[in-house]
Amino acid sequence: MKWFSISAWLFLTLSLLGCQSMAQSKTIGAGARVVNTVSGMTIVHARFNGQGMGGGGGEECCVSLPEQWRPGMTATIEWVKDPSPGVNPGGVKQPPRGKYGSITAEGSKWHEEHEANYVRRKVTMAVPKYEKVSSLVLVFLPCDEVYPLIDSAEQSRVFGGLRGRSSQGWDDEVIRRLGGKTKCQR
Repeated sequence: MKWFSISAWLFLTLSLLGCQSMAQSKTIGAGARVVNTVSGMTIVHARFNGQGMGGGGGEECCVSLPEQWRPGMTATIEWVKDPSPGVNPGGVKQPPRGKYGSITAEGSKWHEEHEANYVRRKVTMAVPKYEKVSSLVLVFLPCDEVYPLIDSAEQSRVFGGLRGRSSQGWDDEVIRRLGGKTKCQR
C-alpha cells in the first residue's frame, strides 16, 4: 500500500508540474502602428512576432501582446523597407498610369524592378519593460534600428509635447528621446 501512495503522489506531482510549464501568459489585443523617423525611405510592412502591420503609420487593429512583461521576454521584428520611394535605380521615376488609373505594362515592369530593390531586415531583441499596455508602436530609427514601444507612460515620454509630425525636428527629437544614433557607421 505504501508503494501505491508514493507512486500516486509522484504521478500527481509530475502531472501538475507539466501543466504549470505549459501555462501561457495571458495576452490582450492592442492597436499597432509603425513610426518611421528615417527620411528618404519608407517602411512597406513590418511584423512583430509574426503579426503583420502596414508601414503607412496609421494605427491598425490588432496584435496580441502579453498582458504583463516578464524578464527575458524577446520579440522578433521583421520589416521590409523601400530605400528609394518613387524612383528606380538610375533615377527612373514611376511611369504615368493608364486611362482610369490602371497600371500599364510599362508601369507593371517598373513596379517589378522597384520591388526587387526592397531591403528585408530581421532582428530578435529584448522587449523593453512595460507596466501598462497601451498599443504597439514600432519606431524605426536610423541605422536599421527599431524600438518597440508598448508601455503607455513610455509612449507619452517619447511622443508627448511634440508638434508638427511633418518637420524634421520631430523625427530628430524622437530619435534623441529613444537614444538612437543619427549617423551610421559604414
